[in-house]
Amino acid sequence: MRRSLRSIITEPMVVLMFTFTMLAAQAALAQPTQKEAFAENPSALGNATTTCDVTFATGTDVNATQFCVTANGNITQFSIDNQEMIAFERIGEGYAICDATGSRSYYDYAYEDSGNWQVTKAFSHNGNVVTITRLTIDGIWSLKQTITNVPATNTSPAAAKVSMALTNHSGQQREVILWRYADIDADSDDDGNDFDFTYETAFGLEPGFHRGLSLTNNTSSVTTTDQNVYAQNTSAGPDPCTTYGSTVANQPFQGDGSVVAFWSFTANPGKTTTFVSTYKPI
Repeated sequence: MRRSLRSIITEPMVVLMFTFTMLAAQAALAQPTQKEAFAENPSALGNATTTCDVTFATGTDVNATQFCVTANGNITQFSIDNQEMIAFERIGEGYAICDATGSRSYYDYAYEDSGNWQVTKAFSHNGNVVTITRLTIDGIWSLKQTITNVPATNTSPAAAKVSMALTNHSGQQREVILWRYADIDADSDDDGNDFDFTYETAFGLEPGFHRGLSLTNNTSSVTTTDQNVYAQNTSAGPDPCTTYGSTVANQPFQGDGSVVAFWSFTANPGKTTTFVSTYKPI
């Protein structure tokens, strides 16, 4: 059995040891946690932004299309024939991750984020392609987005092809949900749009002789436990860990809505899983 300190050291040594222990404890308490350490260095924390970093514009007349991408990989402006689809009032477009295994979520919807992303690790723009890589603060996930401008033609508007490659760095298998989301305000109208959806495509449009914007799931080769596309009866981004909630819109729905696509799957350690979706005017 280990003997007590008083039985093996003198009283002065006890005082010295007590003082050293208290100082060490105070120093330990002063050490920031990982999240606090990032917070003390603002350059290490990623902040939500709606500011365009790269803008693509192609086509003429009724097929003239323009959209832009932020440094965080959000598409915060999208217009067709001078009719704006996203950049009106509160601007919302982006992505989210639900780590069901770790009971945590991460999102960046442009108008706000979850506060647990690092700044963009890598950003490149080459021709019609923008590539953005971000890591979560805890280091568990990295998300590489490849956003491609599919140029307009004489007979068709342009499209934004969005590839999201999610990598699990945790060393263990994890259950995860990956999202894409857009608050559609067709023709700069935030409360009078028509929304509808199929299994693969959701869209919002301004009634009458106006245009709209659609989001289509282009991923069919990846094994998932569930995947779907639908319209929400809210303009806000989805709860990352609730795939079907009170926000699923009735078909058809008219009002201030948004569109989402999600993929629920098992992420193996050290592996990357890629999902593709496309925004296109209608």
